[in-house]
Amino acid sequence: MSIYKDIYKNRIKLIFVIFLFILLGLIGFKKIFSEDVSTYISAKEILDRMSLSVYGLSTYKCDVKINASVINFGLNFSFNGEVYYKEPDKLFLKLKDLPEDVQEKYRLSFTQTSVPGMVSKIYKEKYTSKVISVRNLGTTKVYVLYMEPIKSRAIKNVLMFVDSSNYTIPKSIIYYKDGGKITIDQKYSKIDKYYLPSYQEVYFDFPKVQASLVSNFYNYKLNIPLSDDLFKK
Repeated sequence: MSIYKDIYKNRIKLIFVIFLFILLGLIGFKKIFSEDVSTYISAKEILDRMSLSVYGLSTYKCDVKINASVINFGLNFSFNGEVYYKEPDKLFLKLKDLPEDVQEKYRLSFTQTSVPGMVSKIYKEKYTSKVISVRNLGTTKVYVLYMEPIKSRAIKNVLMFVDSSNYTIPKSIIYYKDGGKITIDQKYSKIDKYYLPSYQEVYFDFPKVQASLVSNFYNYKLNIPLSDDLFKK
């Protein structure tokens, strides 16, 4: 009889252990698929901290080397140029040996992510934002912000990945209403006490065209006199 009692007790223990694993599994499953983002820092505070990360940076100038590829047509181009920034939201990209009307199209990607403080101002004024998750992007812990434009004829929404340690933007994805999107990946270097872009890869994926831009930024000069006339165009 004692043998049967032991078998019975072991079965009860086994059933309890199995039940415990199932319960823990369900709890973990629920946590993954119904993440409570209310405990995270708010989108507004993240954008405010992005502004604070460049506090004291009034202007900068740097050189840029851009390699462009229009994938559909097998075309490749290289450009050298300069980037100028003036707080709070002036940014000017000047590319050498490129017509002015063409340059306007190249400036678009730079205004999205180049200066965290400038970006936060744009998104606070023109978008509604919320934090949808916190995750690892490679080895970097990032806040994922979901943004919708208050008024827009073209942009549907934006996903922005913000570094939780220095409030730079290593990645962002801009979705368009026509089914297209722009994906921007960036790397930063610490210049003086500020994190500024050193490398940017932009991929344009639209119904009729796919293209990429790879840019390297270097030779930064901070807080130098810059005339407002430079940014009028």
